[in-house]
Amino acid sequence: MVQYCRKCGAKLDDDSKFCEECGFSLDDDPTKEKTENKDNTITDNKNIETDDKNKFIKRLPLILSVIAIIMAVFEGLGTPMLMGWNSILMAMGVGIVGGLIGIFLMEKLNEPLIAAVEFIGVGAIIFMFIGRFGEISAILFIITAIITLYFKGLEVINKKLWTIPVITIAGVFLILILGGVAYQINAQNSVTVGNLTQNISYNGYDYYTGYVTGDIKVDSKFDYLAVNINYYDKDGKIITSGIGWNDLNPESGHTYKISHMYFDKNKPVKAEIKVVDSAKSNNPLYSQNITIT
Repeated sequence: MVQYCRKCGAKLDDDSKFCEECGFSLDDDPTKEKTENKDNTITDNKNIETDDKNKFIKRLPLILSVIAIIMAVFEGLGTPMLMGWNSILMAMGVGIVGGLIGIFLMEKLNEPLIAAVEFIGVGAIIFMFIGRFGEISAILFIITAIITLYFKGLEVINKKLWTIPVITIAGVFLILILGGVAYQINAQNSVTVGNLTQNISYNGYDYYTGYVTGDIKVDSKFDYLAVNINYYDKDGKIITSGIGWNDLNPESGHTYKISHMYFDKNKPVKAEIKVVDSAKSNNPLYSQNITIT
């Protein structure tokens, strides 16, 4: 009986066990090798996909930290000047430097726990300086810290490196305190308020109306200045508040007019005039009370 090779189709002798043309064993299944190759290919593809997924997961903290740094810069540039240029620069600087330090701790020194603390500190400082204008970058830094701990663990190799996040946070507060003191002294000497007058009286229709007026001279460069006026009743409670003047980048050496209208049913006994250099300032550059007669 004539037989043919199942692999190449060559004509063979009846008692042949191997193909003289291609060397195929007649006892083997020609589809077996293809099946095995196909299975190996599928397995290799799955392994490649798994490796790619693992690489992405391992790089996720790095990716998020870089995005957080970039976002800190964009949010800082988009923060209104009334928050104070010093606060904006500080938030951006901490976001960049602190973020890079966290990446170095995480990637080069393999200190995930210390890096996570650094990221959390950076996020908190950004929010402290510019508030809701930096909340996205602050949240990203905190999320980065959580993911870093989740994927890289809580291991601490060199405990001395704990000084890095401590120095970052303490350094920021030290710069803030020293810079704030120096700025406050200079700013107070650069603002002069004068000619304060008031003409508030009862108008006969259950309301007290009138104006508080004055002048403010600016002798230095400011990103923002405002004159806030609080009106108090006889019990020392604030009746109402308003802005008598404000300006972005007021001109140095220029004198501006202060004017605010009072209109309320309650009788004011005094007005407090305060000059501030940002919307969140708790330390006025100038403060004076005038009696309302």
